[in-house]
Parts: sequence; C-alpha cells; structure tokens
Amino acid sequence: MPPNHAVAPSALIGWHSMFMGVALLASARSKDHRTRNGACIVTPDHRIIGVGYNGLPRGCDDQDPIYWADDDNDPFHSRHSYVVHAEINATLNCVVLPLTNATIYTTQFPCPRCAQAIIQAGIRRVVYLREKQHHASANAAAMKMFGASGVDCEALETVDAKANDWSTRLGSYIANDRPSEDDV
Repeated sequence: MPPNHAVAPSALIGWHSMFMGVALLASARSKDHRTRNGACIVTPDHRIIGVGYNGLPRGCDDQDPIYWADDDNDPFHSRHSYVVHAEINATLNCVVLPLTNATIYTTQFPCPRCAQAIIQAGIRRVVYLREKQHHASANAAAMKMFGASGVDCEALETVDAKANDWSTRLGSYIANDRPSEDDV
C-alpha cells in the first residue's frame, strides 16, 4: 500500500490578516461619520487580548449632535474633544496590564496621543493599515516617540503584502455594507 501523501491542513488566512480583520470589523461599530477606526491587541503567542473602535466614552449619548460636530476651531463643538480613539479603547478594554511585548493592529496610523498610550501600556509593535498623508507632522511625532521607546511600527503592506490586500478588500466591503436600522 503506498504511503499517505495527504496535504497538511492549513488556515485560509494568516495571522496578520486575522488580526487586521478583527480591527476592521471593530471599526464597523464606530458611529463616527467621518472616520471609522478599529484596533486589535495580541500577545506574542497570537492571543487577542483587547479590541476597540473610535467612539464616545461610556454614558455619553450617541444621539447628542454636539459630540459629532466638526468645528475644529471650537473644542466644545469638535468631535475630536469627545471621541476616544480605537487604540485607547482597545488598551482600556484589555483584561491584563501591562501589555508587555504585545502587538497592536490599527486601521489607521496612531496619532501622538495614542502613541503615548501604546508606549506606556508596554506594547512593543504597531502594525497599521493606512496612513493619512495630511497628518505627516503628527505621524512624524508619533514615529519619533516609537523610535525613542523601542516600539516597532510598520505598515501592513510592508509586513505582509497578501494580508494587506485581503484587509484592504475587507475594509472596502465593510465601508460599502451599510447596516439597516435593525442592525444599529
């Protein structure tokens, strides 16, 4: 009888695709009409320990229009004063701290405030899907802090091109799949 030459089982997607996919799915929960971001924190042994999306702090009414206003010249009428970023929410949603040697997958390059939280929490690696070019100066500030603190920060397309393609397609699907009133 010939030896069994069965093909070894394999996953449909790799780790980077899975974790960025979780971040993208989390972003779909955001109610920010301008930018929906998500984040997923994982341990070195591939366990998810935190997930978050950009949204209001607990207890703040999503229906209050002041929270979603877009006047950045007036902090009271700017959503930037109220919305908690996905990276911060993912960190605060973790059940263990410090997050020593963890990796955070983010749908968008972290702002300096999120970079501070990432560093302080003990996260050692950032993998991001997209970067807003008009935030070049803020991105440079975050990269300066990451570099000084030993946090590796890389674009998903650099880490894993196949995962980047898959995540980009998933992100497009999520952005075009508008929920019905029953889903919200």
